[in-house]
Amino acid sequence: MKRLLFFVGVYDTLDLFIYELKREFEHLEYETMIFDVREMGESLKKLVQFIEQPVEAAITFNNLGFNMELHPGKNIWEELHIPCINILMDHPFCYHTALAAAPRNAVVLCTDRNHMNYVSRFYPNIPIVGYLPHGGKETGGAKPPIKERNIDVLYAGGLSSSFAEKMIPDLSKYSDINVKKVCETTYQRLIEYPHRTTEEVLEEVLLEQGIQYEDTKLAEVIADLHFIDLYAVSYFREKTIRILAESGIEIMLYGAGWENCSWINRPNVSYGGRVSAEEIVEKMKDAKIVLSTMTWFKDGTHDRVFNGMLQGAVTVSDTSVYMKEEFCGFLHSDQIDERELVMFELPEISSLPAQMKELLKDDLLLQDIADRGYRKAKENHTWQNRAKELKTDILDNQEIMNYLHQLPC
Repeated sequence: MKRLLFFVGVYDTLDLFIYELKREFEHLEYETMIFDVREMGESLKKLVQFIEQPVEAAITFNNLGFNMELHPGKNIWEELHIPCINILMDHPFCYHTALAAAPRNAVVLCTDRNHMNYVSRFYPNIPIVGYLPHGGKETGGAKPPIKERNIDVLYAGGLSSSFAEKMIPDLSKYSDINVKKVCETTYQRLIEYPHRTTEEVLEEVLLEQGIQYEDTKLAEVIADLHFIDLYAVSYFREKTIRILAESGIEIMLYGAGWENCSWINRPNVSYGGRVSAEEIVEKMKDAKIVLSTMTWFKDGTHDRVFNGMLQGAVTVSDTSVYMKEEFCGFLHSDQIDERELVMFELPEISSLPAQMKELLKDDLLLQDIADRGYRKAKENHTWQNRAKELKTDILDNQEIMNYLHQLPC
């Protein structure tokens, strides 16, 4: 029996993903172990016992345990000759230090194809890089039909501008560039051209100032300045919810950072603060529409999209290259309505309230879209699907696994 090790213990959302993968791998007849970083002593004892027999791989999200050491200066996965599969839910520029010090037997999987290309370019020390979209979780129990649901629009996601300021490093070290101008120009350009990536625009602005860094240095600069990305995300996220609120649409809103918005006390906005990932997924079963905005993923997805679909709601989301390839999400006047979700472009947010009101007028239309979306997500976009993809593409790929297990460490 093949054996896998999983990491949990920091973020409830990521733990939810891990337990979904764990459950499916056990169905696929893998033996598994959970390493909980909140209980390091006990988990290390379990690990010592678990590695008495061969372990196929360690699987983690967002670097948890990725750079772990038992002996100073020696990565544990290199020492144990166990490949570590690190699935990034955020842009890799958030994790520059961890990726630069990745174990030599690492696999890094990204939820956006641009991120995959970013890792390949800036972290050539990582031998295997790939793309793995988000997955969704379907809760148990009955899913009420659209007409019986009590929430018109549910949105769950934080307003990252509330903590972006805390992420700004000491920029005085950039004496060779006008760093304030670089940041301001990059931000304005992202707002004007929201289909572009932060790293693409930032490099472009630097070149316009006559600054051309080697990739090693450029990766450090992008990591330092990635707070610009948070401000751009927040700009469109706040704008999306605000125009819906001001239009009178009933919204159930969750997440940190919204409390200071001037419109938060409108009678049509119910603000529930931050709640657990499990609770959000459960609440989606009472929503007619689950609204999603990407975290500046221009060629990837977000789990809100699939979670909404799998709870029988209609997902409404901004677009990405991958989303347009994967889903029927736009209404074409000369075709029968075959939408599996509803997509919108960020520059066209002003038309969103009218679209949402039109949808909310017609429970039968919403039900048709929700049913198609559920079938598509159930067939292709659960964490069970992702576990099978991991198995087929990596764990059962003897060329990859032999390479990773035989790397000199």
